[in-house]
Amino acid sequence: MKHILVFNYGSSSLKYALFEQLQAKVRENVKIDGVEDCQKVVRQVIANTERIDAIAHRVVHGMDLDSPLPINEETIEKLKSLVSLSPLHNRLALAGIEVCLQELPQVPQYAIFDTSFFRELPFTSRAYALPLEFYERGIKRYGFHGISYSYLLKETARLLGKELKGLSAIMLHLGSGASACAVYKGKPIDTSMGMTPLEGLVMSSRAGDLDPGILLHLLRERSPEELEHLLYNQCGVKGLTGSKDIGKMVQQAQEGDPIAQRALELYVYRIKKYIGAYYAVLPEVDALVFSGGVGENSPVVRELVCKGLEKLGIVLDESLNKGKDLPLFINSPDSKLKILVIKTDEELEMARQLLERV
Repeated sequence: MKHILVFNYGSSSLKYALFEQLQAKVRENVKIDGVEDCQKVVRQVIANTERIDAIAHRVVHGMDLDSPLPINEETIEKLKSLVSLSPLHNRLALAGIEVCLQELPQVPQYAIFDTSFFRELPFTSRAYALPLEFYERGIKRYGFHGISYSYLLKETARLLGKELKGLSAIMLHLGSGASACAVYKGKPIDTSMGMTPLEGLVMSSRAGDLDPGILLHLLRERSPEELEHLLYNQCGVKGLTGSKDIGKMVQQAQEGDPIAQRALELYVYRIKKYIGAYYAVLPEVDALVFSGGVGENSPVVRELVCKGLEKLGIVLDESLNKGKDLPLFINSPDSKLKILVIKTDEELEMARQLLERV
């Protein structure tokens, strides 16, 4: 399994990479608009790739399935049943998988799930306070961005010179989708996303935490399909400002736009709440890690998130925070925690998992 082709399906983009012995020979990030566009790009990639020994597909929601999962006639039906749990991502992944099966039926293919990283969450983080029969039916918290967190955890341990099993950290994946993750001694113990990628932080077009009573109220005036579209596509930063561009929100806030300023305050406030909550439940914390498109590229967001957290021993160095070359240590010498900015690499992590476990 020398040449591994990796497809990373986002909600509006498709990243792909070709690895030879874990060395990336090709890397691209293509904007896509819907299933047909996704399938077109996948076909082009296959046609332009000379040798493929195995294909890894990122599938966001896998419930309790472990990774990597071989894709065959039986498991493809299981993947189809998962689309409703993460319609933005799983539908695109399924579309790409179907193209690869048609074009390269002889090449082994595997699904790698974001949810697998969180399979051993403790009951306190895994369960909702619903009748236990619902938990047994699979209505529980699964967590997402697990491929990213798996990579970030290993990189943080390497950068701090610690063994993985000795590392405790609060990690933030801040992009169009956003989440927080608490890790204790190398194992995730909590995360902000739940049964679906709708729970938790304010995101580009998703609201994050909501009172379920709001949904009951809205169902009196909207169909379930209309409500689903609203929750995935019209909320979050998009709902607060009219645009789902988080970078634009930050820029407009700095320029004095009151609508953008208010939205940015809410966006940052929610992140701080999760950091505080995870700090409270972790017996010890070695590091706070920023990643994802916003976490990696917005010094303003990082500064605002850390401001006021000095009482927790989180002290930012403003000059270091403006650095460009990742990974970055951006904590002051007075900080009890190391503060890092790490560029995540989901494609490399997927290739690693395939080689390590198959």
